[in-house]
Amino acid sequence: MAGKMFNFDVEFKLGIDSVDQEHQVLVDLLNQVYELIGEGKRDEARKYFNETLSRYVHEHFSHEEAFMEQIGFPQIEEHRKIHENFRNSFEALKPSIESADDTAFRKALNDAFTWIITHIGKTDKRYAQFYHASRPS
Repeated sequence: MAGKMFNFDVEFKLGIDSVDQEHQVLVDLLNQVYELIGEGKRDEARKYFNETLSRYVHEHFSHEEAFMEQIGFPQIEEHRKIHENFRNSFEALKPSIESADDTAFRKALNDAFTWIITHIGKTDKRYAQFYHASRPS
């Protein structure tokens, strides 16, 4: 399997350096999992996914929510619920992934892939637009 699952391009950038840097790390982590799978290192990919991506998702959501509070984003509670639903789904799959359940691992990968496309690519753009519109010109 050559290449990466994602190229972090303009479509995913929000124009907020700290957030864009964290989103880039999330994309890089997922690309690393994809590369490990491509090299036939599925067990290592599962472990890497469970340990690094899980920890980083929690860290990132915390930072993102603090940023939204700081800028007074009016839809923060709705955004928090979306984060919480993703976290809960992810955490529910972790034990199955740890026990080498390929179905759970594929679901978690699919969820993470979809999350990047829909959440970063669309949902996060709402607070980015609010942020940019509220900044003095």
